[in-house]
Amino acid sequence: MTPPEPRDAAEARRTARPAARPEPRPWTLWTASAADVHDVAVFQTETWREAYRDVVDPAYLAAVGVPERVASWGLRIASPARHVVVARVPDAAGHASGADARGEVAGVVSWAHGDLRHDPFDLDLVELTTLYVGAAHRGSGLADALLQEALGDGAAYLWAFERNARALAFYARHGFVADGTRKLDVPTGAWERRLVRPARPAPGVG
Repeated sequence: MTPPEPRDAAEARRTARPAARPEPRPWTLWTASAADVHDVAVFQTETWREAYRDVVDPAYLAAVGVPERVASWGLRIASPARHVVVARVPDAAGHASGADARGEVAGVVSWAHGDLRHDPFDLDLVELTTLYVGAAHRGSGLADALLQEALGDGAAYLWAFERNARALAFYARHGFVADGTRKLDVPTGAWERRLVRPARPAPGVG
């Protein structure tokens, strides 16, 4: 017969819990300016090389780095047609880090109105053009906050890589569905799906 487990040991076993995930560091959202261009370019380069290594052509990830992204983000942030918001967080000790006193970049979102003159695949809706969150902040709610900041509850569309299962699941959770339109993103060599979401009713309506 197995002897009874000591009470203290049994209690410890019952109350033991897996190590808690560290609380996410708080973020602050900032309308992007020229001062953010370099930091956002570094952030996107690092995020793409980590998150998209199995999604897009590795040669593209290796070839396109900070200088190329500085050029593209400079144009985006300067454009009156593009809205860009950056999420920054303090370092682990709660202090600002790096050259920017607002902290390090944890995420970025941008949006604009679709322009059929620029791309025949565009729609006459708000397009979510960018939404990136650093690996350390996935699951923290930051992606939800950035999406809400950009779109609210309005109708919108976006393009997502077909092989990016995590992004497709995220957008499905927020009411986006594929409308059957797809195109090849030539620079990356990856196919994209167009996802569309109708406007959401106001609380208490419907």
